[in-house]
Amino acid sequence: MASRRVRPRLMPHDDEIEIRAVLDTSAMLSYARGHLHVGELLVDIADEGAYAGLPAVTLLDAYARVGGDAPARARLGVLAALPSVAVLPLGSGEAGDTAAFVRLVKGDLARAHAVWAALQHDAYYLTSEPYLTPSAIPADQVHHIPADDA
Repeated sequence: MASRRVRPRLMPHDDEIEIRAVLDTSAMLSYARGHLHVGELLVDIADEGAYAGLPAVTLLDAYARVGGDAPARARLGVLAALPSVAVLPLGSGEAGDTAAFVRLVKGDLARAHAVWAALQHDAYYLTSEPYLTPSAIPADQVHHIPADDA
């Protein structure tokens, strides 16, 4: 039986949708592990007609971290294909802007892309690692995702 791949949807033009929250790698990994917290927030965001953003570099990092864990990879594929989720690209303009945040996150390119995206969209920053969030993101925009289910 051939495996079926879910293709992530790339985000339409910025002015067409509202990105309400941006997930960092740790939040994506929480979802990939099957924890409920991220899914519950995604439902709330969708109910409001808004989107959650997955920065492309951050999504790449999450895939790299789950490695050969097939169920986790499948969950990441589903996450990226949900109707209320947009994969945020990293083109040349975004790369230049994101580079300014690399130093603030000690060289973590995935985190830099997520931080830039959250600030660019004035969105909540979803993370299981709030202690690694740079002060450039206001504390009231950081939403802690528990590392384990309640």
